[in-house]
Amino acid sequence: MKHFLKLSCAALTLALAAPAFAEDLTVYDLPSKYMNWAGLVEAYAAKTGIRPTLDLKNGSSTALAAIKLEAANPIANAAFWSLDIASEAKAAGLLAPLELTRFDEIPADLKDPDHHWWGVATANIAIGVNTDVLERRGLPLPTSWADLLDPKYKGLACSMDPTWSGTASVFMYSMNAVLGGAPDDFTTGFDYLKAFQDNGHSYRTEIVAPRLAQGECPITIDAEGNILIEKANGAPVDVVIPSEGVAAVPLGMGLVKGAPEQDKAVDFLNWVLSDEAQAIIAESYFRPVIASAISADMAAQFPVITRQVPVDIPHAAANVSNLKRAFTEAVLQDGDVKAALAAIGLAGS
Repeated sequence: MKHFLKLSCAALTLALAAPAFAEDLTVYDLPSKYMNWAGLVEAYAAKTGIRPTLDLKNGSSTALAAIKLEAANPIANAAFWSLDIASEAKAAGLLAPLELTRFDEIPADLKDPDHHWWGVATANIAIGVNTDVLERRGLPLPTSWADLLDPKYKGLACSMDPTWSGTASVFMYSMNAVLGGAPDDFTTGFDYLKAFQDNGHSYRTEIVAPRLAQGECPITIDAEGNILIEKANGAPVDVVIPSEGVAAVPLGMGLVKGAPEQDKAVDFLNWVLSDEAQAIIAESYFRPVIASAISADMAAQFPVITRQVPVDIPHAAANVSNLKRAFTEAVLQDGDVKAALAAIGLAGS
C-alpha cells in the first residue's frame, strides 16, 4: 500500500504544479481508472503543459472502430490498446511507423518489427475477489477458473465484454489455450465463456475494478494491476491466480497515420517509455516493458505466477475480430458454440 500512497501524493503534487491551462493532446483509450492513466497524464502535464485526453473511446475495440471511421480525417494522434488490436490496426493501414528512442529495449514479442506498435506494459488476467462480500455470504475464495462455474457463485462474477475491452478480448482469446484447447479449435474456450454467462455472470461494457471495490461485482476477471490498485487504496479486495494458469494481456500504443499533432504525439509516446513513466506504471501494479524501471521491492509485490500461457499476438490479431463475432453469436445471443466457430473456421477438423 505504501508505494501506491506515495505515488498518489506525487501525482497530487504534480497536479498542483501543472500549468493551469494545459493544452490537450487527443489520444484514444486512456482510461483514467486503468493502469493509472490519470496519474500518468498528470505527470506528463506537469512536465510539458500538454495533457493527453482521458476516457475518450474507452475500450480497445471502440478506439479501433473510431480510428477506422476517422481515417480520412484523423482526430486521434495515438492510441493505447491491447497489442492484438494494435496489430489489427496496422493491418488496416491505420498506423504510422515510429522510431522510438527505447524501441530496442522492448522485448521482441511485444513489438512490431516494422515499428507500427509496441508494448508499454503487461498484466496477467486474474480473478479479483471482494473478501468482505464473500465472507458475508459464507463463500470460500475461488481458486480456479472452474470454480467460477460452481452454482454457489451464481451471478456474482463480472468480466468486461470482449467486444468492447482489449483486456477482455485477450481473456476471450487466451482461455482456450489456458484450458487446453488447440489453436484451430476454440470450442474449449468458448464452452467456458458460455458456461460463465450461463451461471448468471455478466460481460460489461465498463471498467469492472470499481464494481469489485464497491461489492457490486464481488468477483471479477480483470488485469491484476486493476485489482491491486483497489487493494492499495484500501478496498477489501485481493487477487487470485487460478490454478489452471493465466495469460498476460500485452498493452501498448501506436501512432495514428496522419496524426494532426504528430510532433507532440511522438514526444508523448517516447515519454511513456521513459524511466519516469515506466516507474509510475510499475507502482500502479502493472508490469512495465522496460525491466530496469521496476524496483526489486516493487517487483516482490506482484503475484507469483506458476503457469503463464503466452499470447500469440499475430494469431490473435488475425482471428480476434472473427472470434468477437462468434462470441456475440454463441455467448451474448445464446447461439450454438460449434456452429459459430465453424463459420469462422475455428471449430477444428
